[in-house]
Amino acid sequence: MVLKSKILAALAAVLVVGAAVFAVLDRELHLIGGHGRVVDDLISRNAAARGGADAWRAVSTLRLAGEMDLGQKLHVPYVLEQKRPGRMCLEFEFNGNKAVQCVNGKTGWKQLPFMGRTAPEPMTAAELQEIAGTVDPEGLLLDSYERGFHVELVGHETVDGRSTSKLQVTLPNGTLRWVYLDDETALEVRLEAMRKLRGRERLMETTYSDWTRVDGLLIPRRQETRYNGEAESHFITVENISVNPPIDDRRFAMPASGNRGNAS
Repeated sequence: MVLKSKILAALAAVLVVGAAVFAVLDRELHLIGGHGRVVDDLISRNAAARGGADAWRAVSTLRLAGEMDLGQKLHVPYVLEQKRPGRMCLEFEFNGNKAVQCVNGKTGWKQLPFMGRTAPEPMTAAELQEIAGTVDPEGLLLDSYERGFHVELVGHETVDGRSTSKLQVTLPNGTLRWVYLDDETALEVRLEAMRKLRGRERLMETTYSDWTRVDGLLIPRRQETRYNGEAESHFITVENISVNPPIDDRRFAMPASGNRGNAS
């Protein structure tokens, strides 16, 4: 049961000047707070660093494959597929069985044989909320306003020795995410989100590294996730990247039986 909990935790894995003077500067330049020139500049720099806004807007599908750490030295192969708008599937193999988690833009489903759930079943509302904002290939910041996300600069922090700008992203459903951008490279250093673990709300931290360029796009080849206050972490490595591969919409639909849909 402990191992099952660790696997689920890993999956939940994929944050003074004078008041009068500061108020004037904030009103004019939006140094801290909601949409403004500073926030727009950070988002623009991030998009440019990752290959350019137009290049990412041209990505309709993305397929990543590699290795996922489930804890206790268990490393399994996985495939993550994303398709606009709002569709994603994560598939990995464990104990000879394929586990699947998918969302189709409106609803989601899962098939987790290692939990004794051999038939596909709908995701809960809480599970869908945890995935919200992570299913599209471009990440949280690009075209955030058009997608109904509210982005504000909430401070500056040092993360792993790097000076970063901390952005708070409020999704349309009210869910919060915190993105830390490297002040030098403008790339994501860390993403934070609240996750429920063993019945408690915990802060989950994901760090990004080993950025590589594929078809003009910059993509991190390693993500490491841990819950705040815990030493143990879980990683995902990316070994193969396919930009705009053909993926049938049926891939994301919940099968009527135990046979899942296949990618085309």
